[in-house]
Amino acid sequence: RFQAFVYFAVNLQTIACGIHYLASVFLAASPKFVCNAPGNVSAVLVSNFSDSLIENVWKLWAPEDGYILAQTENGEIWELNKCSRYRRNNSFDLTYIFDGDKTRFLCSDGFLYDQTNIKSSIVTDWNLVCDREWLAKLSQPIFMLGVLIGAVLFGDIADR
Repeated sequence: RFQAFVYFAVNLQTIACGIHYLASVFLAASPKFVCNAPGNVSAVLVSNFSDSLIENVWKLWAPEDGYILAQTENGEIWELNKCSRYRRNNSFDLTYIFDGDKTRFLCSDGFLYDQTNIKSSIVTDWNLVCDREWLAKLSQPIFMLGVLIGAVLFGDIADR
């Protein structure tokens, strides 16, 4: 009876450890994202869908489809891509097709994330996207290295 109790107690711990080891699958999840437009957005256009809030276009936009078109309050038109954004020069029409001059900018104002399914993760909290994406993927190996070091150190201490 005692051995059966110990057996089930040890197995309960292994289930908890397994769940803990797989937590990075959920903690490092990467939602859809685009560069943030500078200033306040007054209108958004994705393909043929127009809205005043960028939060409403996530269900229609896929990263493979191209960009999200945003108009700021000062009238500037921005093409928001995943890792860069373009300002349309001398354009005041919110149309998806544009053949004019564009200026490329980096994402210095942060990113906009689709929070429909993922409210928060290490990717959204620390902006681990584009050139910093490798840091999110590094979280699991660092965790496992900590498990290895802890097993070696505390395993020896527990045996004394």
